[in-house]
Amino acid sequence: MDNRSAAVVGTGLIASGMATLFAANGYRVKLLGTRAESCERCRRSIEENFAELVEEGILQPAWVRDYLRNISFTTSCGDLGGESFVLEAVLENLEVKHAVYRALEEHCPPETVIASATSALSPDELARPLRRKERLIVAHPWNPAHLIPCVEVVRSADTSRETLDTVCRVMESLGREVVVLRRSIEGFIGNRLQHALYREALYLVEQGVATPRDIDRAVLSSFGPRFSSVGVLEYYDSCGLELQKGVQTYLYPTLCGAEGPQEPLLRALAEGKRGPVSGAGIYEWDAEHRKEFRRRKSKPFFPCFTFRRPEES
Repeated sequence: MDNRSAAVVGTGLIASGMATLFAANGYRVKLLGTRAESCERCRRSIEENFAELVEEGILQPAWVRDYLRNISFTTSCGDLGGESFVLEAVLENLEVKHAVYRALEEHCPPETVIASATSALSPDELARPLRRKERLIVAHPWNPAHLIPCVEVVRSADTSRETLDTVCRVMESLGREVVVLRRSIEGFIGNRLQHALYREALYLVEQGVATPRDIDRAVLSSFGPRFSSVGVLEYYDSCGLELQKGVQTYLYPTLCGAEGPQEPLLRALAEGKRGPVSGAGIYEWDAEHRKEFRRRKSKPFFPCFTFRRPEES
């Protein structure tokens, strides 16, 4: 990459988080949005990310002013013409993403790497309309993207080694923990594991085994903390494989096998409960809960935020 510069396409949470991280690590960042209003909303989100880090004592206000000067906004794809690395973080919709890629191919140099932040879409499907398929790759960060270090990197059948090396180098320069999948699969690694847990948790609610709050308490006071310091398969192996065989023999037939959205989810949606955005979902979400939840969600990852102290002028 030339002189630590990057472009981010999109103005949502992942885009604002990655722009925060790029800027704090010395990159000049151009954000491409569809409208001035969405760009302004993204700017406020970035400022909120930095304000939280200042409040935690991780950054100094003077540094943040320098970081913010590294970020510019545009609604014209033509303004990205000099970028050699672009992170795409638009809607999880193939048609929308394909339109973005066609515009990028028109305006960016042939060597430009396009890294999609998609959380599940196949890189082969993403690359389908491109002339330079070898330059596209998936680099899936987690929300909040400026704090959680994991980035899942997934190649298409056409992705070149050079593109893979570039995206790994860029993400590692941001202090990210890069996980390269050997092949693409729906949901990649993290979302498959996460949704397997969601499915069983909702099943326990549906079966009247326990309340949502007690299910969450069980996780928070048992394997939740455990898996912050040891790996899932590492722990599985440590228990002994004979034991695991016995447990799987009697337990697996009783686990949830739902192949689509589950009844507790569908019932909540039918009642107009969509989560924090509507004030209720499985939990009630007032303003105080939303604020307190955001801090609890972020707190374990504050030490993972990487940054460069700006040069003293």
